[in-house]
Parts: sequence; structure tokens; C-alpha cells
Amino acid sequence: MRRRYRYGGMIQKNRLTATEEEYRVISVDIQTDGIQLWGTYTTLQDALDKAKEVKQNSLDVYVHGDSNRIISKL
Repeated sequence: MRRRYRYGGMIQKNRLTATEEEYRVISVDIQTDGIQLWGTYTTLQDALDKAKEVKQNSLDVYVHGDSNRIISKL
């Protein structure tokens, strides 16, 4: 009798810790290409408020989410 193999079937467990969303405010200096992290926030509104506060003519300000994607650019 031939043995059957079952492919896949990986057990996926739920995460033990609750994940919270994080938003990072990052600025890039247009002239020097210097990068600065302004802070990490738990709510999107707090991150957007800080980004508006930081914005200058010589800076591009970005708000990144958990997956390192740009959510907002000022």
C-alpha cells in the first residue's frame, strides 16, 4: 500500500499579543537628502497634526503606516 503525503497544512496560530497600529512621521530635507524621524504615534490624526506642525518649504514630510507604505505626503 502506498503512503499518501499531505502537502501544506501548516498550522497558523493567532498572535499572542494584540497588535496596535503605529504611524511614523518622517521628513526628508530637499537640499541635503537628510532623513529625520519626528515620532511614532498610535492614531493617524496625531501623526497628521505633527506632520503639519513640522512642514517647511525645505522639507518633504511623510506619514508611514505599519506596512512602511506612505499614507500621507505634505
